[in-house]
Amino acid sequence: MDFGKVALAGGFLRPSEFPDEQRFWLRLSFCKVCFAVQVPDRVDAEILFRDYFYFSSAIGTLRNHFETYAREVAERFLQPSASVVVEFGCNDGVLLKPMADLGVGKVIGVDPAGNVLATIDDPRLTLVEAFFDVGTATRIVAESGRADVVMANNVYAHIPDIREATRAVSAVLKDDGVFIFEVHYLGKVLEEMQYDMIYHEHLYYYSLLSAIEHFARHDMQVFDVKPIPIHGGSLRFYVARQGSRHAAAVTPAVSRLIEDERRRGYDRYETFLDFSSQVERHRADLMALLKRLRAEGKRIAGYGASGRANTIIQYCGIDESHIDFMIDDAPAKIGFHTPGSHLEIKSRAVLDEPGRPDYLLVFAWSFFNEIRRRNQKYLDSGGKMILPLPRLQIVGQS
Repeated sequence: MDFGKVALAGGFLRPSEFPDEQRFWLRLSFCKVCFAVQVPDRVDAEILFRDYFYFSSAIGTLRNHFETYAREVAERFLQPSASVVVEFGCNDGVLLKPMADLGVGKVIGVDPAGNVLATIDDPRLTLVEAFFDVGTATRIVAESGRADVVMANNVYAHIPDIREATRAVSAVLKDDGVFIFEVHYLGKVLEEMQYDMIYHEHLYYYSLLSAIEHFARHDMQVFDVKPIPIHGGSLRFYVARQGSRHAAAVTPAVSRLIEDERRRGYDRYETFLDFSSQVERHRADLMALLKRLRAEGKRIAGYGASGRANTIIQYCGIDESHIDFMIDDAPAKIGFHTPGSHLEIKSRAVLDEPGRPDYLLVFAWSFFNEIRRRNQKYLDSGGKMILPLPRLQIVGQS
């Protein structure tokens, strides 16, 4: 797939920055040898992540998810008070804090976004402002010892040099330690046409088949997997060193998913060509709906100024002739504009003001239940919501 030259999905900006906005090629490729699906167009990680706008703790669904996640990991793999846990790409500590609440002896968070780390005020946590590479891993081992568990959530798909990051995991992990990571699952992207997950930050789109190929090169093995509903469908991978006690106990879930992926053709190029054609048809349907509503004089606002939203907006060619502005629940984004399309981002307080939009195009569709609860008053008063994915539909008063 070729999205052309687009602005960075996370590159929110002020009007004064419009003239200097950069655009980069965005294409999606499939490897017939290792089955990896990836974006080959690399953007400097310093540009992408040093000043970041995504704050996980702003989303209640994510807070609940990570609290449950922490308990599961602690019960299965840790003796909390004697354990060391490292999470890279820790964001604002949404997983680190529940780990500390469970009494984990040493909780270490690594993230290059200093503006996000600065929001964490918890003396129980050790924070490292850095990209996670072998140098950072070596420093952690020297200061805190090797880790029982290394975690990475919604970040392992973001790293340009994924081999270096995997070497860093190996360097910091105990011999019988476990590497656990969650990423958006390629199967969900394909089966539910979630092309909004494709942008420069998301360099890799993991199937189990491709993950097995990757870790084998580092003498590591996937020994368990768990489907996770978060973000519209993620997969949690459990990885250990080859020859370790965990690697010797591969769960039936792994063999079942391998069989399922082969049956669905995740190792065949034709599968991805078909996906591309489906996405083109979806773009045509969405744009036809927006144009019809505008022709009827309807006001439309976007809801959820995320990277996913910006992929749909730029790929489909949505601009102010289709929607009036964007709404987001993260205070840090209010007053900024979306990349490429330059739609102003406002607080959802505008839904209580005169002239409110008739429709909300919910780009954050994977959090729809939470968004509907927050905005039930809007729906009860006649407002409607458009869900672009996984299928195009309009939702009104329940």
